[in-house]
Amino acid sequence: MFGLQILFFIILAVIIIKVIITYIKNENSPIISIKAKLICKNRQVRTRTDSNGMITRNETLRLKFQLDTGSELELTVGTCIFRNVPENQWGTLTFQGTRFLKFQWENGVVEK
Repeated sequence: MFGLQILFFIILAVIIIKVIITYIKNENSPIISIKAKLICKNRQVRTRTDSNGMITRNETLRLKFQLDTGSELELTVGTCIFRNVPENQWGTLTFQGTRFLKFQWENGVVEK
């Protein structure tokens, strides 16, 4: 039993450290605005049922952009942004590290 508690705290510590490292990298990244086209919206839904019959649902929403340089960039976003960014639309994408900040096109804008 004691070994499981140690394992749990080690896993928890690794997760916390990973989140902190990602946050620091994003904070130290420059804010970049570049011409881009939203080429794909990806919704990944995971549903789990535990031994008590409780159902949990986890949804990950990603937007994949093609940059004017030819490269692709995939960003994880929230529901409101996912719904409001039009697919196959060229505009100006603003991001910082792995953070979506804004997508502005001719007829609108979506900001975080």
